[in-house]
Amino acid sequence: MKSTFELLGIFATCLLGLSNVLVEAQASCRNPNQRQGQCLSIYDCPSLLGLVQESSLSSDDRAFLQNSQCYNGVGRQPHVCCTNDRGFGAADTTTQRSVVLSSRPTQNSGQQGSSNGNLLPVPPKCGPHSFSDKVYNGNDTALDEFTWMALLEYVDRKGQRQLSCGGSLINNRYVLTAAHCVIGDVAAQVGQLTTVRLGEYDTSKDIDCIAGDCNPPFIERSIEQTIVHPEYDATSRHRYHDIALLRLAQPVTLNEYIQPVCLPLSRTRQAINVGDQLVVSGWGRTTTARKSNIKQRLSLPVNDHEACVRKFATRQINLIGAQLCAGGEFYRDSCDGDSGGPLMRRGLDAWFQEGVVSFGNRCGLEGWPGVYTAVGDYMDWIESTLQP
Repeated sequence: MKSTFELLGIFATCLLGLSNVLVEAQASCRNPNQRQGQCLSIYDCPSLLGLVQESSLSSDDRAFLQNSQCYNGVGRQPHVCCTNDRGFGAADTTTQRSVVLSSRPTQNSGQQGSSNGNLLPVPPKCGPHSFSDKVYNGNDTALDEFTWMALLEYVDRKGQRQLSCGGSLINNRYVLTAAHCVIGDVAAQVGQLTTVRLGEYDTSKDIDCIAGDCNPPFIERSIEQTIVHPEYDATSRHRYHDIALLRLAQPVTLNEYIQPVCLPLSRTRQAINVGDQLVVSGWGRTTTARKSNIKQRLSLPVNDHEACVRKFATRQINLIGAQLCAGGEFYRDSCDGDSGGPLMRRGLDAWFQEGVVSFGNRCGLEGWPGVYTAVGDYMDWIESTLQP
C-alpha cells in the first residue's frame, strides 16, 4: 500500500516562488469535469485529499488527480483545482464535503524574518516528503528530497574552504550534527569549522536543474555558537554522546528546498525495531569516488543492539544504549564525509531523524554496521539547549 505522499508524487511538480497570499485569493480554475473550482493546496482540498488517502487508486483515479493539477496556487504543494468532485463525471455526493477556504498561512510563515530557535516543528512543518517520486542514477536523491540536509564548511591551514561533515536543519536557527565534526581531530585533519551550507544538491553547480526543475542557489550561514554535548569526550574511542548543535548567526528563511527535519518528540516517537529500514543521506565517499558531488541516499536495516555490542567489543569499543547500529551489508554504508548527517525514518506524514552518523569500522564491510547516535535519547538535552 502506497503512502499518501507517494501517491501525491504522481502528479506533483516543483514550482518556485511561494507567496503569502491568503487562500481566498486563489485563482479560479476548471477541473477535469470542467467545473469551476479554486486552485489551492491539496491539503486544503478535502475531496481530493480524501481520494489520495484511500488504500488503493484505480487508473481513472490517478488520471483524475493528474488532470486536476493547477499552477497558480498558494500554499504547500502540490496545487489542485479543488471542487467537491472525486472523479470523472458527477460529484461524489456520498462523501461530499464543502471546501473550506481558510486564511491558513503557507508552510513557511512564522519562520521568516524572526527566530524561533527554541521551538521544534512538528508535521506538516517539518520533514516533507519529496514530490518528485523518483531517484536519479541509483542512489542520487531527488532535487527536493531531504531538504534539511546541511553541509559543514571548514577552512584549512592554507586558507582553502573544505566541505566535510553533514548535519540537519531542525528549525530556522539550529543545525544538528555530530560532536566529532565540531571538536577534536577535525580541526587538524580538515580545518576550522566556519559555515553551514543549506539548500545544496550538487556541489559542482551553483544552481541545480533536473528535467526542467531548478532549485535556488544554496545559502550559507556563519555559526554563532557550537554546542557540544557536555558528556562527549573527544579522546574516547567509544564516541559516547557524539552529538552537537550549531546555532546559526541569522535565522534561515525557509522555502521549498530548505525545510527542517522532524525530531522524535515524545508525542511523535515510534519504537525502532530490528530490521526496520532507515535511510541515511549525505555527500560522502562512494564506491567510485572519494566524495559525491550529488546528495546521496541509502536504505539500511536496523541491527540487533546486543549483537552489535558484541561485534564492536572485538575492537575494544564498548557501545551503550544511546548508540544505534544500522547496515552491515557489503558496500552499503555511510562513510567518510557523511559524519554528522541524519539517519531517518519515513513516517506516514513526514521524515523523522532517528540517528546522527557517528562512526564505523571503515566503510561497507560485511557484518560491520555503522554506529549512530540515537537522537531520541537526547531530546531532553536538545530541547533544553535551544534558545530563541
